[in-house]
Parts: sequence; C-alpha cells; structure tokens
Amino acid sequence: MHRQPHTAGMTLLEVLVGLAIGLFVAAAATALLQQFLFDNRQLLLRMRLEQQMQAVADAAVHELRRAGHWEKAQLGVADNFDFARANPYAALDDAEAERPSDGIRFSWSGGGAEADPNGVSQAEATGLRLVEGQVKQLKGGNWQPLTDAAFMTVTAFEVTLHQRALDLERHCERPRPQGSCATGAGRICPPRLLKRDLDVRLEGFATREPTLTHALNTQVQLRNDVVEGECPR
Repeated sequence: MHRQPHTAGMTLLEVLVGLAIGLFVAAAATALLQQFLFDNRQLLLRMRLEQQMQAVADAAVHELRRAGHWEKAQLGVADNFDFARANPYAALDDAEAERPSDGIRFSWSGGGAEADPNGVSQAEATGLRLVEGQVKQLKGGNWQPLTDAAFMTVTAFEVTLHQRALDLERHCERPRPQGSCATGAGRICPPRLLKRDLDVRLEGFATREPTLTHALNTQVQLRNDVVEGECPR
C-alpha cells in the first residue's frame, strides 16, 4: 500500500498575516511618496517665488538707476552766453529722505528730446508703487502690474531715500566771505552736490500657499547726482 506524500501549505492565518504586512508596507510607501511629492511641490513653489521676487527687484533697480538722466546735461553748466539750467528730471516724488515709502515716482530723458516746457512729459515719467498686493510701474500715464497676483502677493514694497550733500562753495567765483548768500524762501546757498542711494525692500508670499514667504533687500546707487543751489555773490 502506497502512502501519498504530504504537501505542506499555508494556513489561512498565515495568509492573513502576510496580507496585513503587505498592506502595512504599501501604506508606509504611499505615505512616503505623498510626503516626497508635497516637499517637491513646496520646493518648486519656493524657487518660483524667489525667482519672481528677484525679477521684480532687478526690474526696479534697472529703472531706478536711470532716475534723473538728462541727455542735455551740458545745459546744467553756465557759460558766457547762458545761465546754468536745473535738471528737470532730478526730482524723486513720493520719497522723503530717511523715511520709508511704498512708492516712488521719477523721470529720465531719452531720444535726445528736451523736457516739456510745462514739465516732464508723460512718456518720460515713470514710477513704482505697491497697490493691493501688486508692484506696479507707471508707463505712459498708466500703472501696469509687474507681479502676477495669481501666484505672488506682495505684502511690503518700501523705498528709503538716503542723501549725502557735498559742499561746492570752493568752486564758486566769490566764496564767502568775499561774497554773500541771497536770502529767500526755498533758496539754497552755497551750491551742493547730492549723492543719492535708495534702499528697496520686498516681502511677499505665494498666493496659493501663504505659508511660503520670502523677503529681499537691495540697494541702488543713483548714477545721476543732483547739483542744486547758487553761489554767493
């Protein structure tokens, strides 16, 4: 009489234990995958936020450096036939020395054109300011956004003006005490050279992920100094 060989198999309990372990491993792997995808998304959003903010800062610096440019600056020097003229593009509106401002307006000349006799023309005037979470630039009389509100919300855009005055009296023909300064409201004597710097601060967050924030500070040295005032007479 032949006995059939005994074949070992898995019991129902062993199958259930194996399935439980497999499900546990799959759940852990799924959790790790979700965390990886979340971290990757956060990293991409942060990189894009930093890139956009840097792009806005670079655009602001590029524009601000041209503030006060006057293509006919030679007219600011007196000669035997004409008095020196003031630079019509020198003003920095909405910006006070040593006080942060959320905007600034300025102008610069281009194309060899003179400033409008009644003031700087609309095409020459520009500016930057914060409006409802967006940095906007003045172009052609209209404020146009520099930032995409659907991706980035700007919470702070501050411009702080710093000025350093250099006395130019020693270059005058009759410095004091040989000459005397005329008195009057708004008159500056002796003349001075103003060197101007601007501190620009940007802060914002990703609109779709408010927990992602970024701040950026940069400094701009204006290339066009301002000469103001008159010599003693």
